[in-house]
Amino acid sequence: MVNELSHKTCIMLVYDDLSLLQTTTVVLEEDGYDVLLCNGGKEAIDKFNDTVFAIILDINMPDISGLEVFEIIKTKNQYIPIIFHTGYNEKERRIDIRKHFRPHAYVVKGCDPEQLLDTVAGAVESYKNIRENIKLNEVLRERNTLIEEFNRSLEEKVKRQVEEIQRTSRLKRYVSPQIAENIISLGSDKYLNNARKLLTICFSDLKGFTEATESMEPEDTINLLNEYFTEMTNIIFRYGGTLDKFIGDGILVFFGDPIMYNNHAERAIRMAIDMREKVRELRNHWLKSGCNIDIYFGLNTGYVTVGNIGSEIQMNYTVIGHQVNIAHRLQMEARPGQILITARTLSEIKDVVETEIIKNVKLKGIIKPIDVYDVLRLKECPYE
Repeated sequence: MVNELSHKTCIMLVYDDLSLLQTTTVVLEEDGYDVLLCNGGKEAIDKFNDTVFAIILDINMPDISGLEVFEIIKTKNQYIPIIFHTGYNEKERRIDIRKHFRPHAYVVKGCDPEQLLDTVAGAVESYKNIRENIKLNEVLRERNTLIEEFNRSLEEKVKRQVEEIQRTSRLKRYVSPQIAENIISLGSDKYLNNARKLLTICFSDLKGFTEATESMEPEDTINLLNEYFTEMTNIIFRYGGTLDKFIGDGILVFFGDPIMYNNHAERAIRMAIDMREKVRELRNHWLKSGCNIDIYFGLNTGYVTVGNIGSEIQMNYTVIGHQVNIAHRLQMEARPGQILITARTLSEIKDVVETEIIKNVKLKGIIKPIDVYDVLRLKECPYE
């Protein structure tokens, strides 16, 4: 706000009396002040600047009244201390001026010069404190602005991070953590969108599970399912499958979305074979507990609708359509340990697996019988 042009403190002196102007100037300069002389109110208004630390102002001047000068200068700097130095000695007059103008002080002409110097010193000290407070407030405002900007930036950053965590958590419900993080890192906003796509659908279920649970304790049932789902999920994610949902003891998985694989049918069949092998391992201790449980599958490849389906309260990323129904009906037709696939799926993986045809299978809800294929084993070919 203020730029000092001198190492001394500048006092503006405003009189129309030349002799008083000179006398007071000497008194102030002897006390170490710089004095800015103004012979009248108009000159004072013109010369006032930020180097002035206090003003000694006569009231009764011919060009402009000191009271008018007071009001004009206060509009330029409301904090500048103004001392009225005047011949008005009447108490009522002084009280009236103090009440309406509130000067820093009111000193009667002809008083002891020391009184004027003490008043000036007090005014200067007060103004220095005000200036210092103004500077501190400016610094605080700047810092507050920086803090607000930082907080806004931090808030936006946290918001973005929360959104990213939510997106990642949402994806991790369906795909492996590695795939979820890869999608997020690419910055794609097009995953988990509604679309019609060519996918491979896999339904699996446990044969004999319902009967086994009739003689099991609830906690044993839960432990068996948790063990089973954990192992199956690991295999699903290993091959890049999207876990749609658990349906009781059944599982719905699809391949080709949100990551599009050219070999989604092969991934699906290799997953099913590995899941079958893992269940055979698990059967060793399930049988010891009296649980004769086995897994069976239905797989189909075709165009389906994939997307978020549900209500505003609960949404599920899933697949629907005729080709999904066929995969489900195949799974229902399969026997324990069987992996049944359609001709469309076989056309994608004929060099990968050995199969056995089952002709004219009548699937529930499907009018025309179809040929299906029982997957026996993998051919001797490496998986890439």
